[in-house]
Amino acid sequence: MLFFRSKDRLFYQTLIDATYNIVEAAQLFRENVETLHEKEVYAEKIKELESKGDSYTHLIIRELNQTFVTPMDREDIYELASKLDDVLDGLEACAARFSYYHVTQTTPTLVRFAELIEKSAHLVQEAFVALEKKDFATLRKASIEINSIEDEADKLMRESVGNLFANVKDPIELMKMKEIYEKLENVTDTFEDLTDVLESVVMKYV
Repeated sequence: MLFFRSKDRLFYQTLIDATYNIVEAAQLFRENVETLHEKEVYAEKIKELESKGDSYTHLIIRELNQTFVTPMDREDIYELASKLDDVLDGLEACAARFSYYHVTQTTPTLVRFAELIEKSAHLVQEAFVALEKKDFATLRKASIEINSIEDEADKLMRESVGNLFANVKDPIELMKMKEIYEKLENVTDTFEDLTDVLESVVMKYV
């Protein structure tokens, strides 16, 4: 079962705060790819949120080292925090590539990936709030939706890369967009990995 003590609230709230941070980054990313007109500005904003996410991870690690009894296994808390950090790292890496790869035009694929990532971010936020409340039905529903999004993102990546090879003649343009599409699909993979960890935690403690 999940126990609740005063220190437990710190762990849950820090994880939830990290999900809000991811939602904000995902919203900025989606705004960015609508035009890519201010990609450097957006890249810097998302980098700041990535650094903020690192601070949440460090706080959790510090508290794990200082807390004798934790609301979940230490390994589970650490794994959840690490997966949240991985999501933000991946999103920041994609935003940065728009700048140093000099991507000047958006594509429908970029916009759709951004929409899928933003939706996943909101679902993860809901899932972590549900975890603290022991609302496992809501958590399970969010997990199923994220798995469905990952399936769509995987299909989107395969189709978009195929279109690149069929239609883009400039090999440099082809390779840089291929890498970005693959990295965005990896972000959706990380959301799915995160919910897999959440579900394993629930199975242990219900």
